[in-house]
Amino acid sequence: MKPLFTLAANTHLVLASGSPRRKQFLDDLGIAYTVRPVSGEPDAILGQGSREFALHCALFKMWAARQADNEVVLAADTIVTLDGRIMGKPADRNEALEMLKSLSGRDHQVVTAVALSLADQNTVTVCDVCNVHFHPWGEDILRAYVNTGECDDKAGAYAIQGKGAFLVEKIDGSWSTVVGLPMTWVVQRLLQGGVLLPV
Repeated sequence: MKPLFTLAANTHLVLASGSPRRKQFLDDLGIAYTVRPVSGEPDAILGQGSREFALHCALFKMWAARQADNEVVLAADTIVTLDGRIMGKPADRNEALEMLKSLSGRDHQVVTAVALSLADQNTVTVCDVCNVHFHPWGEDILRAYVNTGECDDKAGAYAIQGKGAFLVEKIDGSWSTVVGLPMTWVVQRLLQGGVLLPV
């Protein structure tokens, strides 16, 4: 398949994430990049809201992954919130089921923060929020989904881009934000920064 974009000459793009979803977004555009995942997360700062915490994590990953001044580093962090409470990755499948039951039939928010460090050491950030509404599924359906194992390493215990697509009745915002990378913003900033060129 012919690529859509190419990197500008002498440009090195680093993805500070091991997420297969984020890698797939870049792969689909035909962009060359190096994966450099960052382990660990910064400590939460007292009083931080969900947006501030997500951005704090994205910036932490970006700076931890950067190794040279000429690198362009792309980092992101996605969290799910319900009634202002951050829902991380479930510790086990029992917790995953409880998370999904609490989301069933309700609206929740998916927050994806992105930090992009350009080669001139200029850093740009965004914190995109998408409202997601779950259909009111019964516990038997939710348990069947949990038993697929797809929920195991997902914030909020579901993946909208996988089997979990059926859980979501509607969204208000960017689908790619829910998956983990607001692609319109990312491509715009990479083009504006001279990192990408259309083929």
